[in-house]
Amino acid sequence: MGCVCKRPILVLSGLLFAALHATPQAYTISARPGAVNYIEGNAFRNGKPISDKGLKSTFLDANDTLSTGVGKAEVLLTPGVFLRLGEHSEIRLISPSLTGTQVEVSRGEVMLEATGLLKDQSIQITDHESSITVSKNGLYRFTADDPPTAAVLDGKAAVALGDRKIDLKKGKQVVLAANLKPEKFDRKREDKLYAWSNVRSQYEAAATYRVAQTAYNASSGRWRGFGYNGFSGPGWYWNDLFSSWAWLPGSGTFYSPFGYGFYSPGIVMNAPVVIAPIYRGGAGHQPVMAQVPINPNNPAAVGAVTASPWANDQARAAAARSMMESGMRTGSGAPLPNYGPASDGGWGGRDMPGQRMGGPASMGNPGGGPASMPVNSPSSMPANSGNPGGMPGGNAGGPPPAAAGGGGNPGGMPGGNAGGPPHQ
Repeated sequence: MGCVCKRPILVLSGLLFAALHATPQAYTISARPGAVNYIEGNAFRNGKPISDKGLKSTFLDANDTLSTGVGKAEVLLTPGVFLRLGEHSEIRLISPSLTGTQVEVSRGEVMLEATGLLKDQSIQITDHESSITVSKNGLYRFTADDPPTAAVLDGKAAVALGDRKIDLKKGKQVVLAANLKPEKFDRKREDKLYAWSNVRSQYEAAATYRVAQTAYNASSGRWRGFGYNGFSGPGWYWNDLFSSWAWLPGSGTFYSPFGYGFYSPGIVMNAPVVIAPIYRGGAGHQPVMAQVPINPNNPAAVGAVTASPWANDQARAAAARSMMESGMRTGSGAPLPNYGPASDGGWGGRDMPGQRMGGPASMGNPGGGPASMPVNSPSSMPANSGNPGGMPGGNAGGPPPAAAGGGGNPGGMPGGNAGGPPHQ
């Protein structure tokens, strides 16, 4: 989890100007915090039911509430920051400011995934009479029930209650009471909201990859100088193919706490990619095969839905071993930068020209397919070779072209020419 950036944030809103006007898809941009990006089950805005059919235009304004019954919901804050509500939970958006978003947790539990925070940005969570400031990328949990708590699964937060202030570090939680005494929490405890956040983070990384590829291929060079060019900037871009807002970083590379990668258009063609089943919501939904960018140094637990930080650590270690043994390639099929035998200062593992990883053998396949998803090679698997494990949504064949330009759908990407749309 982290960021490789060329410069601090300059603009948090803007348009991909001529670039996105030239694409075959119509994109809508928003840098405005408060977009309700996904609901599952029952969710309510200011007490009124929300339909998942109109989420493109569903935003929380200042002092609006978002609540769930038997369901979950995801709301987008500043670009790269996701807030997810568990069942029977409620938040209030106090301030939708881009530089200092404030949210109150008034009932239940929420999880905050901060992947795109930049310098001078922060998220402030109020819970009962306490204030928690998140200014570092990471993964955070807040509960408002008795007793109210704040926990740092990854990252660091500043907690204030009255005149008492503490820094809460990774692996610690605190009961939001007068003494503010940090303590360790049980990392092995399985948790539905954690597992669901993992699934959503993977889906969003795949959506961002698609949008960044399209922006790059249609840019006529604008993005090829490492991103931000003065005419366009980072933000949330609505992607009809994924039925979701996708985060487009303005420059650099960001890594989620779960190990997924978010690459800006200027460097997306260097992104290491695995082909894996992704879910729009929980594991009960039908998955589709898609290309998912990862963090090569600490890859995601691809092919597994982990329900606790401990289980996720174990699964990511197994994924890393499998990927090192099988070789890594970028989405364009090129060798991964700095990839090579350990003795040469690289990752280690075998160099397998023209191949890209599927799900690691040790992780299994949540879609009911074989335990090991095949490594795809243009020399051994035709581009329309079908779909491993009976997954819908297109083929899992050879590497995508270096400049697809939105014409076709390599790797069974949802919604393209070779694959069906994601599950609604």
